[in-house]
Amino acid sequence: MGRPLLASPALLLASLAPLCSLAFFLFFFPRTSAAQGQPTLSGAWTASALSEQWSVDAWGEACGPRPRPQGAPGGAVQIQQHGSELSISGAGRPWSTAECWEQMPGLARSKHSASGNARSWQTRCTTPPNDPRRAVVTTTTQATDTSINMVETGQYQFIIQDTTCSASVTRTRTYTLVRREGEAPPAASAPPPAASAPPAASAASAASEKKPAAPRSCDAPGEPARLEVTPSRKLMRPGERFQFRALVMDAAGCSLPTRPVWSIAPGPLASAATVDAAGALSLGADAGEGSLGLVASVAGKGVTVAIEVTSPDRYEALLATSGLNEAGESDQAAVAVIAAGTVGGRTTSGEDLGRQRKNLFVAIVGGVAACLGFAGLILLRRGRRRAGGELDGPPSTGEALAGERGGAGADDAPASSGAALAAPAAGGAGPAGQALRARGKICPTCGERYPGEAMFCGKDGTQLLLLN
Repeated sequence: MGRPLLASPALLLASLAPLCSLAFFLFFFPRTSAAQGQPTLSGAWTASALSEQWSVDAWGEACGPRPRPQGAPGGAVQIQQHGSELSISGAGRPWSTAECWEQMPGLARSKHSASGNARSWQTRCTTPPNDPRRAVVTTTTQATDTSINMVETGQYQFIIQDTTCSASVTRTRTYTLVRREGEAPPAASAPPPAASAPPAASAASAASEKKPAAPRSCDAPGEPARLEVTPSRKLMRPGERFQFRALVMDAAGCSLPTRPVWSIAPGPLASAATVDAAGALSLGADAGEGSLGLVASVAGKGVTVAIEVTSPDRYEALLATSGLNEAGESDQAAVAVIAAGTVGGRTTSGEDLGRQRKNLFVAIVGGVAACLGFAGLILLRRGRRRAGGELDGPPSTGEALAGERGGAGADDAPASSGAALAAPAAGGAGPAGQALRARGKICPTCGERYPGEAMFCGKDGTQLLLLN
């Protein structure tokens, strides 16, 4: 009977396939179900003016004109969600979360990642290795159910006539939901009469209920983790002044005394507006119509508030169709997520998401490898036990023949004195052996007698002879 064969690798993998499938299902199905329960981002949105800020490190005369902010005007946009990606049209040129905003010739996408719940994207674009113009652009987009923030950073470096040209840029834009796809448009209503006091009080009460919840006061708050600016959209007329409200909180929702840095985004109306350190925006009386961006930033993360400037004649008509409240304000807050412990840095939640997905993949692979190793160890031990049972069984035919050969050749082979002492143990059993011991042996030289199992004389070494 041969030894049992161990399980082949193919059989082992086939037996563990259901276990691996179950592990994959348990890890990914809850996330997929949660993503399916989120509202779609398709619908009508409004985009803030694209803010573009350049930082020139080295720029000689041979480099040509120095880079200047270009930006793009804000306005109404349409967003369509296709799987885990978004396509945006309006307020400039069409754009997608699967590409970079920068359209430099020769620049191509080299890396792209998107979260499974269609709320975070990151795209990296670079120039070819053989291109003397070195450019690296990273576009990070983060979304909630009602707002989308796009931040793009770019590094540009090239050499012309032994002159190094190096500059960097940061672009930001915010999108705010107006109406989600499938929702009924808001019913247009005439402005309430000026003498009607009760409706005005009712509208004020409704507006207060939609304000963001008041933050908690904590004895030992943590690092800045969230920046909220209210409102996220504002409709204004030339010559007006409005106080925007900013709130900085830690990861637990505790308010912090940190104040954001306020600035006006580059654009056609930037020169007609001013903002102080507290976030109070003032428009000049000669400001024209258009879009204006107000940027608030903390720890290197910024959020842009969209401001529409219109003439007094068109204010009421635009207010009725803008989806804003009677004060010309959005009920939502513009939000920027600040990664904990990154004050002065630029760590993004998209990188944290990528790290989590990598750790999850390593954990799954490690778990499957552990299952395979454990199953292989069990099969190996079972195989050794069966093999050991066969080795402890009856002796083989070869062993029996060796034993017979050793017993039969004891009389014929030359033997030493030690062999004579071992002769009793090698003597045959049964009647033949007993008769041999009964007859005995004698030494032909000295005449000394010996038992039948002796072979040589103990005195002179002469071979013994059987007695008749």
